[in-house]
Parts: sequence; C-alpha cells; structure tokens
Amino acid sequence: MKQPPDPAHRFEVTLEPDNFTKEKYELFRNYQQHVHHEKPAEISERGFRRFLCDSPLHREKGQVDGRTPQLGSFHQCYRLDGRLIAMGVLDLLPHCVSGVYFLYHSDFEKWSFGKLSALREAALALEGGYQYYYMGFYIHSCLKMRYKAEYRPQHVLDPESLEWSPLDGELRSCLDRKHFVSRTREHRRMNAGVGIVVGQSNGPEHEDARDSFSDYPFPTAKEASDVVKQHLSLFDLKVPGVMSAEQIEQDYPLDQQPVIVRNKVFEAEVCRISSAYTTSLSVVGSCSLGRRRHPQTIVAERCDCRTGRVLGT
Repeated sequence: MKQPPDPAHRFEVTLEPDNFTKEKYELFRNYQQHVHHEKPAEISERGFRRFLCDSPLHREKGQVDGRTPQLGSFHQCYRLDGRLIAMGVLDLLPHCVSGVYFLYHSDFEKWSFGKLSALREAALALEGGYQYYYMGFYIHSCLKMRYKAEYRPQHVLDPESLEWSPLDGELRSCLDRKHFVSRTREHRRMNAGVGIVVGQSNGPEHEDARDSFSDYPFPTAKEASDVVKQHLSLFDLKVPGVMSAEQIEQDYPLDQQPVIVRNKVFEAEVCRISSAYTTSLSVVGSCSLGRRRHPQTIVAERCDCRTGRVLGT
C-alpha cells in the first residue's frame, strides 16, 4: 500500500499553560504594533506578563455534574511548520470556555484567524462539555468585533436587567442608532410612552437625544473617571450591572475575607478603625485616614468587581 505524500506544511493547534515565553511575547509585540498601532516603547515583557500570562485561576481537573473538565487559564497556540503564528488566551470555567484575547502575526492577517479561533474555541466547548462559549466583549461600533455577531445563536448580557438577550437583527438595528442599549430599558420607556420598540425604524436617526439618562449621575466614562479620582465610591456611580452596597452587605461577609499568601489561604479580618466609617460602605471618611476609604468599603468594591456582574457577553 502506498503511503500518502508528506504534507507541504504542518498546522498544529495546542492547548498550553498560560506561562510566559519569549516566543509568545514576540508574537504579542508584533500584534500590538501592527493591529493596535502601539509604539515599541509602550510594549514590554512586564506588561505582557501582567495582561495575558500567569492568571490567578488555577489549572486543575474539576468535578462538575459528573464531568472532569480542565479548568484554569490557558494559551491555545497555533503553529505553522513549528512557528507560532497566532494565540488565543482562554479561561476554562466549570460551565464555559471564555475567550479573553486573541492575537496573530501580521504576516497572516489576511487569513482571518479571528474567525478560525472562534470555530476552534466553540469546538473546544463542545468537545469538553462546557455548555457555553463566551466570545468576550462585543462593541458594536468596533469593526474588528463585528465578526462576533456572525455566529448564531448568540446572546449578549443586558446591562440593566442582567438577562441574556439574543443578538438578532432587532437588537443590532437599535445598536446602529444608539450608543447605550438595554432591551429592558427600551421596553420600559416604550411602556411609559417615550422611546421606540427595539428593532423598529421609527424615530430620528440618533435616538440618544430622547433619553437623558438622568438616572445615571455620571453617564460618560470621563465624568465617572474624574469623580473616582476625587475618591467617590464605586457604589455611587450606579454603573449598570454592578451590585449595590446593600447587595454586597447581604451576600458577602465583609469583616472576614480569604487571602491567599504563597498558595495558602488565610482568613483576614478587616477591623473597624473608626466609628466614622461604619455608617455606609459608600461614605468616604475624612478623619484619621484623611480621604481614604474605610477598609470594608475597599473590600466591598473588590467583591463587587469579583462577582463578574458587569457588562459583558
């Protein structure tokens, strides 16, 4: 029996620990320069390590609903004839494969590696029984992200109700007209006699003029950034999807939080330094700590960020 001819090229995809290597960094450097147009001085090994390597998620075999899925952070590496040409950064969680970042070498830009990676990662979710595949953030106005909407069925998280809404033609049509879209908000405004039904074409081209967003004290990112620099609490920003101070107090033991030191877990007690800080988690003190926040407030805000209840897909 004749042997088949050797292939002209060898294309390999491997799932590897998210450790730093010089090979990965060189790929990252090329990607940041050619795709994001960063200057060489803005790119560093230290920045790459902090951004995409050595995640705090531990790599282990889990026990989930009778399955033993691989859990933790990984790099899915794409090599052509031994050369690393693309890499996906993935978090493998009990019920999902989460795509964190994807980068490719500029020599292979025309081959649409973003679409190939989406197919490979969806296949990984199916083969591993992870149930869901998260493609990361979807920014409708960013052309580089538009390809994500081509995969169906697809859902995005409603930033106000925290419910999943299908990314269909109706929602995309509304995203074409408005910078901030929540189906729950649109339906609420429609029932109140203002706004439009999501997906319908009636109304002016820029619907933002109809919604003052008066329920958000700092509706733009710059406004929010400026007041945070003045030590305003995260809870006072009223960011869509972020838990309230009351929810944090109810769901998290703020006086005691586990702290990991050299891979050992300790229960760290947060003491009350002054009674001036016990009135509210969102109050910024002005006594012995100057303008620093009470330790419980800092812990609460970190818990709030850690819950994952923020806008994403």
